[in-house]
Amino acid sequence: MWFSAETLYVWGGNYGPKTINGEWWRLLSNIFLHGGLLHLVFNSIVLANIGVYLEPFLGSVRLLIVYLITGVSASMTSVLLNDPIVSVGASGAIFGLYGFFLALLTTPLFRPQIRTTFLRNTLGFVGINIAFGFIVPAVDNAAHLGGLLSGGLLGYLSYPLLRKRKV
Repeated sequence: MWFSAETLYVWGGNYGPKTINGEWWRLLSNIFLHGGLLHLVFNSIVLANIGVYLEPFLGSVRLLIVYLITGVSASMTSVLLNDPIVSVGASGAIFGLYGFFLALLTTPLFRPQIRTTFLRNTLGFVGINIAFGFIVPAVDNAAHLGGLLSGGLLGYLSYPLLRKRKV
């Protein structure tokens, strides 16, 4: 059910010493790798959950761009803040989508009653998962936080382009 760190490294896992020394492609490739079946299933469910809200709003191409930018940002944060580990998974990019959504929820883009409900639920989900990351050593919280912060920044930068839409 789980792959070894060595196998994930060979397949393109993000490993700081190699990534920093010229294998920059690992910043992207690791986003599409998962440690095992449960890791893939959980990330797929969470991605579908946030995608239901963001894809109709942003469109497929913009959603993919946000996903890739925040995923690479999460990977860079992991390399900078972690001891050398092999890191894989979509969760940094997914946290980026949640950060993007949270940023937009703090703007007048959404009606107040919708904004309050989504903000409370989204903050709860993110908070629980960040706390879980501090408890479980295999979770790359640096990537999660890097994705969340880069997504928030992208959300605020995108607001002027999106403000014509009222949800």
